[in-house]
Amino acid sequence: MARQRKVQSRKAGWMLAVMFNSLLILLPVIGARAVANAYDQDLTSREGAAEALQHAHEKLLDELTTIGPRDEDSKLPYWQDRIIAELDARNMPAVRGYLLAAPQILGRELGEQIRVRAEAEVTGTPDERLIRAAMQKLPETIAARIMETERYNPPAASPEIAPPLEEAPITAEEAAPADSSEAVPDETATAEADDAAQAAADPAAVEEPVVLQANVRSEDERRFQTLGDYADLSNMSQNWIEGDRSDELVVKLTGLGLVQQDYSDGLSDAAALSVSILKSARRSQRLTPSFSAYLEDHVDAALPDEALEPALEEAFSDLATTEMRAERVRTAYAASIDQSGLGPLEGDLDQIQRLAAQTSPGGALTILAVIEDGTDLQRARLLAEAGGERFIVLVRERGKESLKIADAGISWNRNTVLEIMSLTAAGMLLFWVMLSTVRLYIKLPKPRAEPQGT
Repeated sequence: MARQRKVQSRKAGWMLAVMFNSLLILLPVIGARAVANAYDQDLTSREGAAEALQHAHEKLLDELTTIGPRDEDSKLPYWQDRIIAELDARNMPAVRGYLLAAPQILGRELGEQIRVRAEAEVTGTPDERLIRAAMQKLPETIAARIMETERYNPPAASPEIAPPLEEAPITAEEAAPADSSEAVPDETATAEADDAAQAAADPAAVEEPVVLQANVRSEDERRFQTLGDYADLSNMSQNWIEGDRSDELVVKLTGLGLVQQDYSDGLSDAAALSVSILKSARRSQRLTPSFSAYLEDHVDAALPDEALEPALEEAFSDLATTEMRAERVRTAYAASIDQSGLGPLEGDLDQIQRLAAQTSPGGALTILAVIEDGTDLQRARLLAEAGGERFIVLVRERGKESLKIADAGISWNRNTVLEIMSLTAAGMLLFWVMLSTVRLYIKLPKPRAEPQGT
């Protein structure tokens, strides 16, 4: 019997050892998967992304409630002063952001009034109704300035007092772009003047109400393009070849944006907007040094100097007309692009394009001022998708600290719950194996009977 128990003990010990070693390997794997799934930054590519974005939206709204003074009576003056400051700076994306964030910034009583007033309206999107309700908490002169800047069909005078077309000059304020940081073609002012003249000549157009719109791109923003043409690229490339290396990033971005528009397998037309935003941010010195270095590495990988410089030197070797030089430069850039190195840059440009789509090109410029690397860019895109132009308010108030909201919570979806349950079950099984091993190999001495009596 003792020998039989010894054989069974050996078999049980072998099985326990296999289970113990297997669990030691399995536990770190399950734990790593659970943590990676819970804290994955790219929420939109995972199951449960809608719930995760809703969680980020709630965190962003909670953070907005902490902006401004704690005194309820001081919240409204603070909010109005911030809007006036942004309006004076012609930062209209930030103005719209403060209007959208009014229910959170103004406190419980005023915020509830704005929500009720917005819900009572029936025209426009929820954001448009919220902006119009929030504007009623502003002085009339400030609200009129915002309406004058934001409306897309400038109202004409009444038919009785409408001046003739030749007597209706366009003022400098009407011709100015909505955001001085954006590069706008000269045709914009002409288009606005034509619209105003047409409205003045058409009495029916005067009766149409002016509706302030939110998250809709104005004509200036839709034309936010600073790529130029191949003639401009030829001039910049020649200066770069001759030793002017100060704008190397701008030159290469321009070449990529122009050339790849001709190919369906390269950068999309939407990414051309991202290139324009980056060029504007670079020229206005809004990019941080670390993010500039990050972009330079990716751009150099997509357009290596060892391939681009010889191709450009050959393009400028002979005298030619402007059109011929532009065609040679296009060919030189197209032949120098490294498709394998273009992938990471395409990913960054896609993030910037989505960031601009959720806010505006001008808002993207404001947000890029706090970006330092690709991870920050991904966080900014997630927060922009969660809060829209409200995120611009956090950037203006908190700077880089606003990006930490993207790491504030865990995305609880079905996969995360199942992995945590598996991790718990594996841990309990490991504990049971340890107890069984101790009971199998460690025998406690039997208590000896104590002598009783004398």
